[in-house]
Amino acid sequence: MSAADGLVEFDPADFGAIPSSRSLRQWMRTTRRKHADRSFWEIFEDVYLVLFTLAMAGATGGNVVRHLNSNAAGCASLGCHRLTSWLPWIVIPLLLATTLRVLLAVGPVSASRATGFWLLATPVNRAALLRPAYRLVIATVGVVGVIVGGIIWALLGAPVSGVFEAAVLIGAALVCAAVATAWAQQTVRRTWWALRIADVLLLAAVVPAVVLALRPDPTKGATVETLSMYVSTSGSNTGLLLAAAAVVVCLALAFVMSRTLDRLGRISVIAGGELLAGLAGAASSLDISMLGDVIAGRHWRLKGRVRSHRGRGANGAAIVQREFHRILRWPRRLAVAFALLVVPYAVHGAGFHVLVPIAAAIAGFIAVRPLLDGLRTACRSTGLVRALGWDLRDLRIVMAVVPAAVAVVWAACAFPAIGSAASTFAVAAGIISGTVRQASARPPSYAGPLVTSPMGAIPPGLFSQPARGFDLLVVCLAPVLLNLPGLWVTVIPAVVLMLMFSVRPKTA
Repeated sequence: MSAADGLVEFDPADFGAIPSSRSLRQWMRTTRRKHADRSFWEIFEDVYLVLFTLAMAGATGGNVVRHLNSNAAGCASLGCHRLTSWLPWIVIPLLLATTLRVLLAVGPVSASRATGFWLLATPVNRAALLRPAYRLVIATVGVVGVIVGGIIWALLGAPVSGVFEAAVLIGAALVCAAVATAWAQQTVRRTWWALRIADVLLLAAVVPAVVLALRPDPTKGATVETLSMYVSTSGSNTGLLLAAAAVVVCLALAFVMSRTLDRLGRISVIAGGELLAGLAGAASSLDISMLGDVIAGRHWRLKGRVRSHRGRGANGAAIVQREFHRILRWPRRLAVAFALLVVPYAVHGAGFHVLVPIAAAIAGFIAVRPLLDGLRTACRSTGLVRALGWDLRDLRIVMAVVPAAVAVVWAACAFPAIGSAASTFAVAAGIISGTVRQASARPPSYAGPLVTSPMGAIPPGLFSQPARGFDLLVVCLAPVLLNLPGLWVTVIPAVVLMLMFSVRPKTA
């Protein structure tokens, strides 16, 4: 048809009626079943192993939680009451912020590229096509929220009714956050504001943690009668009514939001599906570093471009300067890194002073590891190392300067909670050596004979992947955990740090 004939209009009579999404999904389900090559009993054997493992783990974990709940319920000191009253103000904002960030990174509503190309580009009702994925996200968030909320309140020593009410309320709050992310996914501006709200929630969790850590110790020898003056009791009927109202509200919001899924852009939906596919591939190889690479790759693809800056210096100084600018191009990582200081301060304020160094080391590892993407890229690209003209050992030292400086500043900020200069040095050395080892590790090795497992044959090289980096972290913290003299607490992490940067990393 030529341009003079006017615009082309779609007429269903020319192509037939547009099928409904339900009939389309039914056709796809029937087609898949026709091409199935496994029987029901073969699938059931694999499902049975997974369910049996989950049941055993759940029974063991439930017994441990019940034991800790009994111990916490018998605590009658003011320190226990202080922890019980302050910890929810730390945990709930952290759960909400984590839910917002994780779901916004995925979508939360996502679809595969095939679905986006063959289905979402057609006149079929897009909201009906995306509704199953949306319901799966809402149900998953609700179940996870109920389980996490129940475990936290059980560890605080709450009775069974209190644990149930808290679990339902937290699950409802996280479902409302999931609905908010689905609403924010419709426009870029809403997504930006949702991320800012997540940052505010992280800061809101830091404030009570610092107050809890810096507050003077409670009066020793307090009795149950003294504690009873600080405990406020509420009727069970009121809590049940509040939980029921929260469930009704979150279900109503989820239903209303499901009617507006046709406003979601096809690009954002497909991007979430590609991210999930990449995360599944990284998880199958047990490569923890690759998980962060997939998220970082999606972030830079969505960002598109950045403003370039002229480099300064020469040789190693130029690489350090470029690494500094690369980290500043994603400032949210620095904000999240220093927000994780809430962990050691919260553990210190809870009275678990022995666990503060290990909590600070794990939190610092999580905070600093994302800043080493440049080193990971160089260590897994032989061509890039040759183009830079550096030996890989020297390149690892140069590219670790800026992240190591961030680790030192982070450990210095956690010094009031750790309480010892030697232990703070051990924490900083463990963070630096562990993150650098994990970032410079070579890809998983699939060589050698396979090992039989309930999940099938697994290459033995995959088992060492999750432990890389954390092994040096444990070695540096071993003198602190074993309560050795201050000299050993300083010497052993220093030796580990020296050996880490003196050995040349292996390449693929």
